[in-house]
Amino acid sequence: MRWLADENISGQAIRLLRDAGFEVLSVAEQRPGVPDENVIAWAREQQAILLSFDRDHGDLIFQRKVLPPPAVVYLRLHPPDPEALIGLLDRMLAAGTDALMGYLTVVTQDGMRQRPFPHGQ
Repeated sequence: MRWLADENISGQAIRLLRDAGFEVLSVAEQRPGVPDENVIAWAREQQAILLSFDRDHGDLIFQRKVLPPPAVVYLRLHPPDPEALIGLLDRMLAAGTDALMGYLTVVTQDGMRQRPFPHGQ
């Protein structure tokens, strides 16, 4: 599965995904400063799971009805500790990416919850 790492995702996390065999596009590497709606559109065009610390992606999809990509993983870690992020990504990847498809998945230190994307988008 292809991933799109938002600009706020560390290089260490991107390397972890790449080392696990995933193709990872990076906003910071390829399109720094692009607006959130364009990030979502790029993820959708690339059929990529969007990985971000930015809650605005969920607001755009659920409130403003922006067409979602295959999946969005919103990392709600405060502070965004790179070590904790790596551990969470390891656990999430062990469960497989199919479970993420069609959902906004919110990941916290205590676990994760999912909200299905609105139908008809």
